[in-house]
This record gives sequence, structure tokens and C-alpha cells, in this order.
Amino acid sequence: MLFAPTCTYTNCTIYQSVLCTVCGTDVRSTTTVTTTYKRMQTLNESYASKHSGSCIARSCLTPRRLTSVISLRGIERSWRVAFRQKKPRKQKGIVCSVQSQLSVVRAAAVSTEGPTIVWFKHDLRLDDHPGLEQATSANVVPVFCFDPKQLLHLLRTPHGLQGLLGAVNALKQNLQELGSDLVVLHGPMESVLPDLANSLQASNIILEEEIEYRWHTAVDKVKVALPSSVKIKPWRMHIFGQLPYPEHYQTFKKKRGNIAQPLQRPKKLSALPAGLDVGQVPSTTDLEAAVTAAFSGRQAPEVTAFLHEQPKSQAWLSQISKQLAAGEPAAQSALHYYLQCADSPDSAANQDMLTAVLSSEVPATPLGSFPAIFNQALALGTLSRRRVYHEALQQQQSQRQKGRRWQAGLQRKKLALDVPCRSAANTAEVSDFHWHLASNDRVRDTKTGDAPRHWRWRGFITDYYTAESVLQENPSAGNPTTASQEGPQASASSNAQPSTSAAEGQLPESEAPAFLLVHGFGAFGEQWRGQIKALTAAGYQVYAPTFPGYGRSEKQSLAYSQELWRDFLRDFVLEVVQRPVVVAGNSIGGFISASLAADYPTLVKGLVLLNSAGNVNTKYTPPTEDPSSSPSVPPKLLVDAASQGLFLFLKTSVARTLTKLYPVVPGNADEWLGQEILRAAGDPGALGVFRSVFYLPKPRPLNHLVQDLFSGPTLVLQGAKDPLSNAVARANGLRDACSNVEVQLLDAGHCPHDEVPHLVNEGLLRFMHKITSADNSKLGAPELDRETICC
Repeated sequence: MLFAPTCTYTNCTIYQSVLCTVCGTDVRSTTTVTTTYKRMQTLNESYASKHSGSCIARSCLTPRRLTSVISLRGIERSWRVAFRQKKPRKQKGIVCSVQSQLSVVRAAAVSTEGPTIVWFKHDLRLDDHPGLEQATSANVVPVFCFDPKQLLHLLRTPHGLQGLLGAVNALKQNLQELGSDLVVLHGPMESVLPDLANSLQASNIILEEEIEYRWHTAVDKVKVALPSSVKIKPWRMHIFGQLPYPEHYQTFKKKRGNIAQPLQRPKKLSALPAGLDVGQVPSTTDLEAAVTAAFSGRQAPEVTAFLHEQPKSQAWLSQISKQLAAGEPAAQSALHYYLQCADSPDSAANQDMLTAVLSSEVPATPLGSFPAIFNQALALGTLSRRRVYHEALQQQQSQRQKGRRWQAGLQRKKLALDVPCRSAANTAEVSDFHWHLASNDRVRDTKTGDAPRHWRWRGFITDYYTAESVLQENPSAGNPTTASQEGPQASASSNAQPSTSAAEGQLPESEAPAFLLVHGFGAFGEQWRGQIKALTAAGYQVYAPTFPGYGRSEKQSLAYSQELWRDFLRDFVLEVVQRPVVVAGNSIGGFISASLAADYPTLVKGLVLLNSAGNVNTKYTPPTEDPSSSPSVPPKLLVDAASQGLFLFLKTSVARTLTKLYPVVPGNADEWLGQEILRAAGDPGALGVFRSVFYLPKPRPLNHLVQDLFSGPTLVLQGAKDPLSNAVARANGLRDACSNVEVQLLDAGHCPHDEVPHLVNEGLLRFMHKITSADNSKLGAPELDRETICC
């Protein structure tokens, strides 16, 4: 088929051109189109009669169904040449000639051998939707698939399922107003989507590019199941000029180009094919039951117990979440009220929003109101970050023209007029930068040998490192002596053959806990480069996540604290690992690991502390009320000055500091590590994470977490030459205060896992071997010496 029908010429964007790009003919005239069509029909019939009914076009072109009006004259000339040929075998070359002549036109058009499926996932809107813009010249079939495997996180999100259903219903209604509808599918997307594409004989599936690992793998499965004739066409959103975003934010700011304007919603869409079953949007009860059933047999029992647990939320946030659960119209309206709430604080319509803004704009989280209020709307895609950025800048410009910075009644509350606008613009820019950073990361060379994976936590992008779990056929699988004697490189390169492997989120035949490796302050998951391959080669699943606010994870203005990072680890175990863990943490990561073990002991089978933060207080008595509910707040000006000063000092002294922290093997504090820390320090929002340290609530004693609350097997792998503290005394003090603690001193500094990885791997594997021994349900502390010296 030379050219197939795509759209009516009256709606064709190419038809609006003044002149034909091929022959220069004015194609805006309906007379020109109709006259040319009649000549084309005559030529086509003449050619068919000369060559035994053969037809170049092989399809009936009508005046209202033309691929490109501007190509008609070019086709006419090529067909006249075709009639001079004596043999129809020349037809192929002639067709190629026509296609070459019109390559620019065809590159801009969407193939029309069948309908184009626009697959909605977490872009549940019509406004500023590049996928719909790309498909406007085709017969569009909008589709959403309820696949329970992808919806676990919504069970644990306040108003999560209600928000999704509200967004889908609103999208369906909006599409109906444009003359189309939303096809709702149920079941595994790798099955139901290919079935729909086959039944429609679709030619394209347009969808948003994915960065989150679970969605990326799901789309790959769909691609494999699709027939080769169906093309996947991903799109991506960018706020600034379309260019590859560099990974350094300061470089990005210099080269990011002009601000891209948001796209307007389409005015009309083609009707769905006749007889197509559009399906039904499920009820909240039915969807919850489907998601619960999908995960009941795939998770460990310890994890299933937390399937429906939701974090506590403040009353104002719960009220806003209910309002935003109505989909795109509600999100657009809320954005309008949010940006103007400080301009008109006495307006009744703005009161609820103003209360939410004032509740979330606190010294610890400046500009934190927008991510606190709209994170779910951004995660569902009922708002586009580009639209948010555009509207915030417009409102801010309007405020500047008024020449006022403060609104009467709000000055005493220290809420400037432009705070909502700056918060919205900052959130959109941070999200946009980290989205593109994550997209580029999928092909980045890493020290672990595997590309990082990405996971959205509460709507924010984080990364983690892992490797495929392999259980060796030989009896030495899981034996620490074979995997650690010669360090992680030897373990990673062992010739063990896999006997079974488990997909992420499913229990393999071996039900051993997974290793959860937690980094320290200023570091990131990839710093566990010496453990991931080695522990995986020993037959265990290994995960090393990066906290929100660190490394290459998103750095929004959040209330960073021990509780937030503990909740992050809990949700990571429940949604990604989906089985109990042996958690090992370094520095502040050790304290957060101990907090996870203390507050969720059924998820943690063993705890390993590597030069952990936290004090020992044997006389501690738990308070009767939550100490974090009324923390002492230092003066904002003092915090800002101290934060910026210390932040600048650390940025200029990273290399020297790392060398001191690696006193035994300073070569492991290599240039790559320093450059990664500096790169992260330059990210938008990094200073806010550092500032949050001054607002952390008073921590609970480490011994209270380890013995009183957790009481499970605990191993301390302590770098004896840590320059930040008297490491030996701290380790011995924790051992004396906790009967379930074993201590192993290492000849290393503050980061023994990166300085002497072979010693740490040996300790981790021996510890895991003891935990997974027979009758481990009755096992207390592992049978190690109370003090082992490896110096």
C-alpha cells in the first residue's frame, strides 16, 4: 500500500499549510483537493486496466480520507511515469521513488495501516499530552489497563485506589466529550493489550516512556507479545528545550534552552471502531480485592500482613487528597486555587487550600507545600509538570506586576505571595531534571556492573542497585568461605551455574532473607559496589537503595527525618523486595536500619551495623508522647547560614574528607566516589536535604532499638580506625548494653564495606548462614564469638 487513509483532510494539520512542499500548489482550496482527487482516480483506473487490475495504491482514496493532501500532485506525477512502464515489476521502484520524494511528509505522519492505540498509564489527562498530540492525525483508540500487579503501592497510599479510579473516570468522561471513549482492559497487560492490538489490527501503540523498573519491564513484555507489524512509539515530557539533559545540574542550567510551552487539549478525536467493547471501570471494592488476590500468593507472609497498612496523614492532607481524587478537572481547579490562595486569603474557596499551604510551609521544609499537596496528582499524571511550571511562572509574573510581596494578614505568618508559585515551579523543575537523569541512567556504566533500577516512592523517583539472584547447583551455595575468601571480584566471577532464579517480587525456591544494604549520610546505594555481586554470587537476593534526597534520587522539599527514611525502607521491603531481609547499614544508615528492625521486627531477620550512628543510654525511658510532635525549632536565619557554610565547606573538601574516612585503603576513596558525591551535591534540592539535619527530632538510643524493641540477632562490623569517633569503645558499649549483639572489629575506617569489602562480605555471609540454619525460628543471636578481631 503506497499511502493509506489517516484523517479527514479538513482536520489534517498538514492541510493548513499554504503551499505544497513538493510542487508548490496551494492546497488550502477544497476545489484543488477535489479536482486533484478526480484526476488521481482516473489515472488509477487507467493503470489498473493496463496491468491486469494491478493498483499501486491498493486502497480507495476518498477526498475526505487522504494521508497528506500536499502529496497528491507528487503522486500524480509519479503515477504518470508508471504508466509508461511496460512491465508491472517496475512498480516497486516507482513506489520507492514516491516515498523518497515525500520522506519529510511521511516522517511526520503516523502510519495508518490500522488504528493507533494511545496507552494511558500514569498520564491520566488530556491537557499537555504529547501522546495525543502525536496521534491526532490517526484513528485513535485510548486505552487504560487495570493490571493488579502494578497497583500494589496504591493499596498503601491514602485514597490511592480512589484517586486512580477517579482519574480514570474523569479521563473517560473527557474523552466522550471529544467524540471518543476510553477502552478499559482488565488483567495482565502483556496479554490483554496484544489481544486488543490484534483484534483492531492496530499499527501503533503510543505511550509515555518509562523509567520505573517494574513498568519498564512490563512494557517490554507487551512488546514481546505484540506482532511485529505493531510499532511502539514512546513519548517523553520536557520543560525546557529538547536536548539530552546533562547529569550535572549546573551544566543543565546553562544549556537547557527555552521553556517549552504546554500543549493544549485536543478539540476533537475520532470515534472508536464500531462494535468495540469499551469495558467498565471497576468499583473500589472490586479493584482492592483484585490487587489483594494478585499479591497474596507472591509475597512472604510477613509482608502480606502489611498489605493494607497506610501511613497516618494530617486532617488537611486527607481532605485535599479526597478532593484531588476526582481526576484531571479537580487537579486543574486545585492548582488554580493553590497558586492564588495567598493573593486572596479571605476567599472562601481558597480557605482549605491556604490552610494546607500554611501547614506544610514550615522552616524544615521551605517550599514544601506543593509536593506535600500535589504529589499524588503528579504521580497519576492528572497534572503535567510542564503545565504546573507554566502556570506558576505566569502567576508569579502577575504578582510582580502588582508590585506587592506580602498580603495583608499573611505577613505575620511569614507567607510571601510568591511562595506557592515558587514551590510549584521548584517541584516541577526538580521532578523534570531527575526524570531525565533517571532516563539517562538506564544506560550508564556503574561500579556494580548492572544498570540502576528506579522506583517511585510516594510519587518521587529513587534508585536502587541489585543483581539477579542465583542459587548454585553445588553444595557450597550460600557458604561464606567460597564467596568471600578472595573478595567480591572473585565472588562475582565465579563459574557457578544457576539452578533457579527468582523474578523480583516473587519468592524463589530458597526462602532465605534478602540482603538490604543501607548507605550513610551523603552516600548512595552504589557505594555498596563491593557487596552486590559477591553476595548475589553466594545465592542471595541483594538490594541497595538510595534514600530520597541522596545520590541520584529525587530531592524534593520533604520533611527529611529518621522516620521518613525508616518508612522508605519499610515500603521498599514491602513493595520491591517483598520478603523479610537481613538489613545492614552504615553510619546514619545503620541507625535507620536499627529503627526499621525495632519498629517492624517481623520484616527483619537480622541486623548488621557498620560504624552506626546513635548513642547508647542504658537509663533511657521511652516518653509517653511522640517526641517528634513538638521538636525544638532553631532560628531559621541561623540554620540557613550554618547550612550554606557547612555545605560549601563539604563540597570543597570532599577528596580530603574521604581520604580520612578510608585510613587503611585510601585508594578505595577513588575519584569516582568523590565525583558522584559532588554531582549529587549540585542537584536542585540538595541544600534542603542538608538543612533538614538541623531539624531532626531527638533520636532514640541505639541500645533501646536493638535490644528492647528488636531483640533479634545483631552483628556489629566496626571499622576500628574510624576517625569520627572512638569506634572500639562505641562497639563494646553497645555489646555490653545488648545481650543480642556480637562485635567484629575490622582494620578499617568509617566505611568498612567500601574500604575492606572482602572482610565485610565474609562477616555478612557467615551471619546470614547462621540465621538460615535449621530451626532458625528459635534462633537467638548467631553463634559467633562475642568479640572477633580482624585487624
